[in-house]
Amino acid sequence: MPLLEIKNLRTFFRTKRGIVKAVNDVSYSLEPGKTLGIVGESGSGKSVSAMSILRLLDENGYIESGEIHFEDRELTKLSMDELYHIRGNAISVIFQEPMTSLNPVFTVERQLSEPFIIHQGMNKKQARENALKMLYDVQIPNPEAVIRQYPHQLSGGMRQRVMIAMALACRPKILIADEPTTALDVTIQAQILRLMNELQEEKGTSIIFITHDLGVINEMADDVAVMYCGQVVEKAGARIIFDDCRMSHPYTEGLMFSIPRIDSVHEKIEPIPGVVPHPLALPKGCKFAPRCKYCTRKCMEEEPALTDAGNGQLIRCFYPEKEVRRSAEHKKITVNQ
Repeated sequence: MPLLEIKNLRTFFRTKRGIVKAVNDVSYSLEPGKTLGIVGESGSGKSVSAMSILRLLDENGYIESGEIHFEDRELTKLSMDELYHIRGNAISVIFQEPMTSLNPVFTVERQLSEPFIIHQGMNKKQARENALKMLYDVQIPNPEAVIRQYPHQLSGGMRQRVMIAMALACRPKILIADEPTTALDVTIQAQILRLMNELQEEKGTSIIFITHDLGVINEMADDVAVMYCGQVVEKAGARIIFDDCRMSHPYTEGLMFSIPRIDSVHEKIEPIPGVVPHPLALPKGCKFAPRCKYCTRKCMEEEPALTDAGNGQLIRCFYPEKEVRRSAEHKKITVNQ
């Protein structure tokens, strides 16, 4: 049974130009002790779908409809007071940029002690002891000195480790990691990913890992949801997504072809043409149709449903079979050549 299940979630934002449908009919689930990777370009709705779980939205954002089930509770029905007991306690977040997420005027000790004081009722001395232990757990060198420092005195990698320590302080059942390695160099990124894997194995935490980096997803995720224009266009196990499977969404295929590979140095990288459409001017049919090299007239006029392709793989495409859409017959009916 899933630990977290999102059903037909719609999260919208009111703007002066109209309603932005940032997340439009999104469904996915997270199994206990597993990692769900959510991947897609900027503006695809990855972060908004995850932040909707705890209602961490801007003032103009709201959940239009849908269900979010966590254990035996329906989170969209809870009051804000009830939700406060879940935030940071049962479900925690590692935000994308640690420099803006940590308060620059408070020490690491002050900020890392807060979860223990607020959620677990500890006094300041107990909270400091536990905060120090968390810094040891995330492998920060010389934690006795670091705990007295301010965020600006730490490197990017150290700040991110402090954020991970804060997120894991109350031993949450779910950790939402919103592009936690984007601003880090590759060496520090590898260390952070290894640390998260070790902490997950030790504490049994389930993780929602949001990123645009398929290489990171390949290393971290058990299951993958690929998002585009506020919709899930493909869902499958990581093994199915990254193996040379028989079926896939053209967007997933495009993401694969647009990254360099060590095992195929002579292959040309193929970027996805065009840009993500403006959320207030989405195309009529398939949202990916204007950028898809396999697009047909049907794709431009009708919107495909998310259908079962077998092996637990769901694909939102009229032509999910790779051989079919690459065939000479299919090229005769494509419109984006």
